[in-house]
Amino acid sequence: AVLVRLAPASQAPPGTDAGPSATATLQRDGSWWTASCNGTAVRLRHSKGLGYLAELLLSPGIERHALDLVDRVEGVGLTGEPDRRALGHAGELVDGRARAAYRHRIEALRADIDDALEDGRLEQAEALQIELDQLVAQLAQAFGLGGRSRVAASAAERARLNVTRALRSALAKLVEALPGAGGALDRHVRTGLYCAYQPVGDEVRWIVQS
Repeated sequence: AVLVRLAPASQAPPGTDAGPSATATLQRDGSWWTASCNGTAVRLRHSKGLGYLAELLLSPGIERHALDLVDRVEGVGLTGEPDRRALGHAGELVDGRARAAYRHRIEALRADIDDALEDGRLEQAEALQIELDQLVAQLAQAFGLGGRSRVAASAAERARLNVTRALRSALAKLVEALPGAGGALDRHVRTGLYCAYQPVGDEVRWIVQS
């Protein structure tokens, strides 16, 4: 990302770009955003994270689903496509029939290992034990704690991770550029499956200008 400081540093020493009841603005101009507060202005190259952030600033106190932010900023899902929130996950990594097959094979291997040990066929028992260990390792990748099946990543989960990462990156750049105002913003942006900008008290108020 490219950051261009527009105001002389003498106008706003680091950490003093904002104060109580200050108002900061974020405005887009093509491929750039201008963030300003108390006479200090910086330009940041456009990123998805800044786009998501602007959407949150436009509706303070309102939770926004990560997929909604992706749709708004990236123009996805606006042409009659099915609601990805309702699509669920991509299915269990191991279905019921496969689980039963795994279970039967494990039981058979354990029985064969016991028989081989009783008969003194140590090499065969060792080979069967290796196969059993490999099978158990495969199951460990497909199941969560308590035997619950893990599921393939859903659209919502991917959106949660990507939006959170992008928002945190954008906030870090604003904190670097405008420590006071950016820091106040960072404290009041909540990320996750549902994101929100929740300003509190008399701290810096951020607004998006058209």
